[in-house]
Amino acid sequence: MYNIEFYEDSNGRSELWEFLESLRVKAATNKDARIQYKQISLYIQLLEDNGTRLNENITKHLDDDIWELRPGNNRVLYFYFKNDTFVLLHQFRKKTQKTPKREIERAKAERDDYLARKEAE
Repeated sequence: MYNIEFYEDSNGRSELWEFLESLRVKAATNKDARIQYKQISLYIQLLEDNGTRLNENITKHLDDDIWELRPGNNRVLYFYFKNDTFVLLHQFRKKTQKTPKREIERAKAERDDYLARKEAE
């Protein structure tokens, strides 16, 4: 069993958490939002239960220590921290065959910010 943390910027804001909350609220009246919310929640649970020992349809290594969860057309980028903890960074909607370089670079910047602030604690 692994731990899951949501990346928060220096203002304490988690873009991914806010996205999931908005899907949860919309899910009451919107079928697409309900499906997305259930898929993303399931994939996060699978990561928590199994780590990266999952089929490539569920999670995939991208670059350095950046990985992605692959629920439907959504992608959730994350990395392994320590003490069996995965940090979920941000989400984007897949529109191309390959993960855009800018999304990977953004994930690395968020990871670096997270690590720098953890060291300062």
